[in-house]
Amino acid sequence: MLAQVLAWWWRQIVALVPVQLRRAGPPDAIIIAIDDLDQEFGGPDGSIFIRRAGQERFVAALRLSGAPAPNPAPGLAAALRLPEGMVLHREVNLPLAAERDLTAVLGFEMDRLTPFQPDEIFWSIAGLRREPGRGLAMTLLITLRAPLERLLERLAASGLRPAYVEAPEGRIALSPQSRFAGRNLQSGLLGLSAVLALACLAIPPLRQQLALDTVQAQIAALQPAAREALALRRQLDIADSGESAIAAAQRSGDALQTIAALTAALPDGTYLTDLTLKSGGLTFDGSSTNAARLIAILAGVPGFNDPRFVAPVTRAIDGQADLFSIRLTLAP
Repeated sequence: MLAQVLAWWWRQIVALVPVQLRRAGPPDAIIIAIDDLDQEFGGPDGSIFIRRAGQERFVAALRLSGAPAPNPAPGLAAALRLPEGMVLHREVNLPLAAERDLTAVLGFEMDRLTPFQPDEIFWSIAGLRREPGRGLAMTLLITLRAPLERLLERLAASGLRPAYVEAPEGRIALSPQSRFAGRNLQSGLLGLSAVLALACLAIPPLRQQLALDTVQAQIAALQPAAREALALRRQLDIADSGESAIAAAQRSGDALQTIAALTAALPDGTYLTDLTLKSGGLTFDGSSTNAARLIAILAGVPGFNDPRFVAPVTRAIDGQADLFSIRLTLAP
């Protein structure tokens, strides 16, 4: 919990720095790249790189057989790069009121946002921003705790102790006390301290949850007026951005035909909140009264291939719709 609070505090400080000054490359670090967690002992399990000034240089093959691994720069932090698919991410929107205690709110909502409980994963957020009409927007990064802790134990036996997991979408900090809890008296005391700190922090999150419940009840009562206001806002946005939409459509080739086919295929009660058309693939997020039937509907549309959910289907706050994220491939 303390590590997550410190990470959140650091993101707030970084957000105050002008964008022009934050456009730096990735920090210098030792990169521990893992090829396959299921690989048997005897062969290389990965590679070790060193990154300086944004450039990575191969150092040695990584073998997790217990022999000490080379450390090319003891003063640098170590980053763990996992095999593809081990770090999952999804876009999350929360009310602005959650900003005051974002870590606690995400902890309460984790079983709704993901199929996992908070103690089953390592997680962090990236790209925190405010979006008009949508509240707080961010990217939630998660990775399963059990296989990662086994890997960290093998790395520790080789003398490597990564500080964070590195992914294209961001980083997930690794808390030392959560990795090797119970190994010795010091780790036991750290665990006890974490429990006491959690007990001290329990009352403010509970009060925050009560406040969120009140806000959600007020939002539900204002839904009819809000939908009408959103419809008017969309009409104004379309009018204001007409030239940009036409230019984007001209650059996208058949994008308008694709959107028209998607619009015609989606049933009533389905609304889109985000749509991306790139490299022959179409990804869109939204809500629907019955998201499960969308895959079968889209599979029957000519030119739409392999429709699939790319994130778990969850229920909206008001319980009246499913939130989904779907990706499909466009026929050439």
